[in-house]
This record gives sequence, C-alpha cells and structure tokens, in this order.
Amino acid sequence: MQGIATVPTPTVLPPVAPAPVPAPPSDGPAMIYPPPEIKNIVDKTADYVARSGSQFEDRIREREKHNPKFCFLNPTDPYRAYYDYKIKEHREGRGAEKKPDEAKTQDPTTTAPTTAAPTKPVPPEPPRYNFSAPLPSVSVLDLDILKLTAQFIARNGREFMTQLTRREMRNYQFDFLRSNHSLFPYFTKLVEQYTKVLMPPAELLEDSLRVNVDDKFAILKRIGARVEYRLYQEDEKKKAEDEADEERVAYASIDWHDFVIVDTVEFVEADERMNLNPPMRLDELEGMSLAQKKAALMFDTQQNARAAADAEEEEMDVDMDMDVDMDED
Repeated sequence: MQGIATVPTPTVLPPVAPAPVPAPPSDGPAMIYPPPEIKNIVDKTADYVARSGSQFEDRIREREKHNPKFCFLNPTDPYRAYYDYKIKEHREGRGAEKKPDEAKTQDPTTTAPTTAAPTKPVPPEPPRYNFSAPLPSVSVLDLDILKLTAQFIARNGREFMTQLTRREMRNYQFDFLRSNHSLFPYFTKLVEQYTKVLMPPAELLEDSLRVNVDDKFAILKRIGARVEYRLYQEDEKKKAEDEADEERVAYASIDWHDFVIVDTVEFVEADERMNLNPPMRLDELEGMSLAQKKAALMFDTQQNARAAADAEEEEMDVDMDMDVDMDED
C-alpha cells in the first residue's frame, strides 16, 4: 500500500509590532539656519538680548533698521525662529554648552588628537600699475591744466617746474605745484607716467617687454598673483566688516540716557546776526576750479571779518548809550 505524504501545515507567527521610530531631538523647533556670516551676528545679539532684556533688542532694531544683516530682528524674517531659539538657549544657561558632535570630536579616548590647520601665508603684494592712479575730486579745467603741465615738465625736466613755480607764484590756478597741496601727489604721478612714455628708461623696456616675449605665460603668472592678492584683500575686508558688526552690537548696548554734562557752548547775539553764505553742495565744491575756490575763501573771510567788526561796533554803541543814560540820571 502506497503511503500518502503529508505536508506539514505552516505555523502562523503572531504579528510583530514595528520598531518604534525615534522622535526627533527636542533641541528646538523646526527652523532655518542662517549662513555663517549672519549666524555669528545672530548668536552675539541673542546673547546680549538674553542678558539685557527686550529693550536692548528694540534699540538695535531701531538703530540697524537699514542694515540687512539685522533683518532677523523682524518678526516675519525666516531666521527669527533661530534667533528666538538662541535667546531661550542662553536664558536657560545652555548657550555655552558644547554640542554632542563637538564633544565626540574632542574626546581623546575615542578619536586621535587633531592638529590645528596651518595658516595660509599672506600672498605678496603685486607691483603697482605704472600707468594708473586714483583720480581725485577735481574739475575738468583743473584736470586739463594738470595733465598739460605734467607733460611739459616730463619733457623739459624738473628745472622747468622750478621756473614755472616761481613765475606762477601768485596764480592760484597753479597752486598744485606746491608740495603741501592736496593735488600735488596726483600731479607727481602724472609726471612720472608721462616721463616713462616720452623718455622710457632702457631697463624698463628690457625688464617688462623682453620678459613677455621670452615667456608667453609671464602675463598669466602676474594675473594669477594679482587675483590671489585680491581674494586675500576681500577676505580681510569681510573679517573687518564682521568685527564692525560685533562692535556695533556692543555699541547699541550702551545706555545713552545716562550721561553727565561736561560743558556748554553759548551763542551770543552776534552769532545770530552774522551774514553767512548758504552751504554749498559737494558736487558744486568739486566742480570749482582752484582759482574759484581761493576767491570764495577770501570773500568769506572778508565777510566774516566785516560782520564781526559790525557786531563789536554795535556792542560799543550800546555800552555808550547805557553810560549816557546813567550820567543823565
């Protein structure tokens, strides 16, 4: 008799409950973290506000309302949640605590000690351009006279400059020939540039032009050095701006209502009656030639002296009238 094979029935296991999903850390609510340059300002401000109160925040908001780096003080700003969280953290005394990740990296039993990253050396400053100089605030007439005079001196030498200075000593249009004038450094640069163009020295041609002919990549090397130095300057400028922002926050924490009067300035009647010219705009002052500036200065000096003399004469008349009245009595 052939036996019948029996198939064992599978055992049904009871359903296994899913593993519990760990809850997100309760360090703070969902928030948008600001970039590093803004985060430093937010952390500093939150620390000050946590110690000084909400009045300090109001002062900063009023003082820095036009500064985009302090937009997190607005209630509708996306970084406001992070800012409020940092205030709460500082008030609870957790602002100075280290994060778990930082504690792990600094634990000598789990990780090897890490050496500090070497500081990047300061790139050398590239040589200045031979034919470039910052243009000062000067009128068109003065600029033309500056350039033409510089061309003549570059062609005829320094003796021509000495003779021209003596001849035009009383001409205010040539005041830039004096070494103590504000336009003299720019004028000297123009003379050097025109001299290199009209009578270039042999070593200048040999050092600059010959190198470019022999080495085709010499210009690229100089460009790379200038770009590297420019990036270094931008980094230093950014660091200075961050320090200025921190100083501005500390400056806003000063209570300006707590002060002591050291001295006062007294205005007399002569100051009220003094006839002064209306103030000039900056563009009007920059558009004036040297001769016009000198004439305006002399006119103002004469007017002020005349007004002071008139005021003194009026005071003397008042004193004499008082003496006469006392004698009659």
